[in-house]
Amino acid sequence: MGNSLQDQLLQAGLTNKTKVNKAKKQNTKKARQQRNSKDHRPVESAQQLQQKAEKIARDRELEQQRKEVRKQREIAAQIKQLVLNNRHPKSNKENDVPFHFDNKGKIKHLYVSEHSHKLISTNKLIIVNFNGVFELVPPEIAEKIRQRNPSLVIDLPKDEKSEDGDPYADFQVPDDLMW
Repeated sequence: MGNSLQDQLLQAGLTNKTKVNKAKKQNTKKARQQRNSKDHRPVESAQQLQQKAEKIARDRELEQQRKEVRKQREIAAQIKQLVLNNRHPKSNKENDVPFHFDNKGKIKHLYVSEHSHKLISTNKLIIVNFNGVFELVPPEIAEKIRQRNPSLVIDLPKDEKSEDGDPYADFQVPDDLMW
């Protein structure tokens, strides 16, 4: 069983030693050529290289856009969770008073109880624009929302100290007029 086909052909007299050696050389030569041809890759043209570089740049840009969209969605979900878990309950009483405030250059109003009105005036409740609906949240939560998206938190004007030369210093104008 240890005899190869070449050995068997030699014993049978069908071939000679020189033909066997020649066949071995040809086999090794073919194997060497196949190994060498695998290492050599075809040379790419300049146009193909440029197209590859453009495709890689496009792919990076698309991936960056996808990451940005994912990040925005995560932030929106965090803000939604903060507002829904920490909002001040709304009252549906008929004796609610409107609280007027400025939102992006427009005067808006929010109907709240008198107690809530005082809390908003003293900055113990902050107004947050949550998908077009104004909600009231504590200042700590408003600060967390401000870190994620500052445009959602409504800043009320602060009381300014009167200057010494102001003739109207004795008259205080409230920042939240009842209209």
